[in-house]
Amino acid sequence: MDEKFLKALLEKFARLQKWLRSEWRARLFFTLLILGFALLYYGSYFSHDLRFRDEGGTIALGAQRLLNGERPLVDVTLNYNVLWFYPVVGLFKIFGVDFVLMRAYFFALSAIAALLAYFTVNRAGRQPWFALAVAILCVLVPGMIFKNYIPLLVIANSALLLRAALAAPGSLRSYGNVIAGGLLVGVTFLVRIDLGIFFSALWLGLHVLRLLDRGVHFWKKSVAVLAGIALTAGLAWLVHLPVLADAQARGFDAQFTAQYRGWSRMIENGLRAKVGLPTRKYTAQQARPERTADAPIFWNRDILKRNAWQDFVNGEDWSTRALVPLTYLPILTIVGMLAWTLVLLARGLFSDEPEAWRRPLAALVLLGGALTAFPQFFFFRPDAPHLSEFSPGYWVGVTGAALLLGAFGGSWKNTGLPGRIFFAVFAAHAALYLSCTMPNRWTGTIAAREEHDTRFTAANGVDVYVSENSARSLQALCKVVAENSKPGEYLVAYPYHPTINVMTNRPTYEKNVYIDNAERTRLWDEEAIKRFERFRPAVIVLSDWAMNGHDGSRFSVWAAPTKKWIQANYQFRGTFKTDVDEFEVYTRPAALPSP
Repeated sequence: MDEKFLKALLEKFARLQKWLRSEWRARLFFTLLILGFALLYYGSYFSHDLRFRDEGGTIALGAQRLLNGERPLVDVTLNYNVLWFYPVVGLFKIFGVDFVLMRAYFFALSAIAALLAYFTVNRAGRQPWFALAVAILCVLVPGMIFKNYIPLLVIANSALLLRAALAAPGSLRSYGNVIAGGLLVGVTFLVRIDLGIFFSALWLGLHVLRLLDRGVHFWKKSVAVLAGIALTAGLAWLVHLPVLADAQARGFDAQFTAQYRGWSRMIENGLRAKVGLPTRKYTAQQARPERTADAPIFWNRDILKRNAWQDFVNGEDWSTRALVPLTYLPILTIVGMLAWTLVLLARGLFSDEPEAWRRPLAALVLLGGALTAFPQFFFFRPDAPHLSEFSPGYWVGVTGAALLLGAFGGSWKNTGLPGRIFFAVFAAHAALYLSCTMPNRWTGTIAAREEHDTRFTAANGVDVYVSENSARSLQALCKVVAENSKPGEYLVAYPYHPTINVMTNRPTYEKNVYIDNAERTRLWDEEAIKRFERFRPAVIVLSDWAMNGHDGSRFSVWAAPTKKWIQANYQFRGTFKTDVDEFEVYTRPAALPSP
């Protein structure tokens, strides 16, 4: 690089740094920079690719059904809580059912999450360019599309916990953060219950630990702690009241409240299993009230094995090998930082300087926030897509905590050896993470553009670019559905392809559009066949992909009696192959009248 050019560039950067010393200018500059980059990046591929195995079809179909008057949790299984769907219902009510618009909405959530990541990390250490790097990392790999609520909620809750921890107990700023935090916890419960439980525990822990703050009189901080606990619980409950009123009016209040007991017991049983304690019994109705009490007959869904260290050497591709350190590095990093944090907290107990206690306390809650989405990845689905869902909150929590603990000085020159080591590990970890997730189309990245240059349009705003082969197959599939069914007639897609219902604009009678070898009950085949005989769907679409990574999770294996009945009673119309999926299509014979 030309020396004169480099010198001029450094001078311009120095002038920019001087201009950014004004706080409002810095906020405006970095806000526009992050949002502008997100707009250009997401705008380049938000209409590319169409996936049949993720939450996109579930949310679009579920929101459409709720818009048409079906009741949450009674007529439609949501799998997440109601606020996951209600904003999409609102969009559809205003603009009509539009799949691509819904996708743009979820990308907007990712942009907001990245912006909050910047403000959170910068608040922790006043290092705007480092905070910008974390935000760009969040933009580049936003996580699975249509599950972008999770990184957003993790980062937003962590941001308020950080601000509350740094404020003096009993101060006006502290109460403001606690009030905002209580409202957000309520919203978090209404979106995803397990995250609500974890963040409630973090807020409770923060309130109790603030009793040890030596910078505030005991009685003042005692009142603040009691008031904080009451505000967090009370405001979270207050947020629920409109939903509870609607649930009671529409008759799904029992199912709505049963979710909370079910999630709590599932978390408890998961913890008990990890430490060797016996699990407690609970009925399936507590978790999903509309399911029968029959226990699943194969095995639970925690069957995708984590990659072992041997896979780092023996893996067939780089992504498989890279996933090994990416799975375990977060544990090593967080455990090490927790030990560091506890040491500084112990020192803070004997310091007359309030910041000596508050900063490591803030680091502690940030690390806790980073762990809230960890169980979903590490214990449930240890793969690249769920890694990308967990990671935005992890990057924010770990980097923010490192800044709070003094890993960096005011500048690189003032940064000691521990800080430089942390920065090197962070940079290597981030580079490894990007190399694994950026090429993966399931992690929400620009990889969705790859070889997707043929436009495919269908019903309900499905207007996307896919591969030429996929477009040809999907057009043929839609033609078969249109020729063999009328609007309003049922289409059933097993085991989990609700996007087909959306793009063909055909409803389903199934309450739960997700079924696999772990979800099915002993009577599932018998009940599915009875529903066929009762509702007589016009079209049945089957796929035989290994949902849980082994042959036992193929529909033809765990639902063999059901498939045999379909083949005997419905007319086979062909197999339609896309880049990822193969769909067998069966239509109702003319001899079998519609219901």
